Amino acid sequence: MAQFNYLMVLGFIGACAIFVNFGFRLRISGKWKLFLMTDAVILAIYLAWDFWAVSKGSWYFDPEQVIGLYIFSRLPIEEILFFIIVPLMVVLTYLALIKLSKPSRNAKN
Repeated sequence: MAQFNYLMVLGFIGACAIFVNFGFRLRISGKWKLFLMTDAVILAIYLAWDFWAVSKGSWYFDPEQVIGLYIFSRLPIEEILFFIIVPLMVVLTYLALIKLSKPSRNAKN
């Protein structure tokens, strides 16, 4: 069961992202292109960094904590998912905070 630890954490973060999206009615359907472009930059930079760090031995992923699917023979699939799910959660949280900071149309002054 320990091999699913990283996936379970990502699943929890993903569930939070879904809750934030629907709970705050963020209507992000028109913003996917922007998110994908931004996330592509994040993926390129951090996956290159992770690959380098793992190759040099300064970083590793415990084989007992991941499911065993590796990209580039060194990075577990969970790491790639991390750099997709976590930035999405950050963007959704940011959009929710913006929505919360706007005064309600029904608010009386």
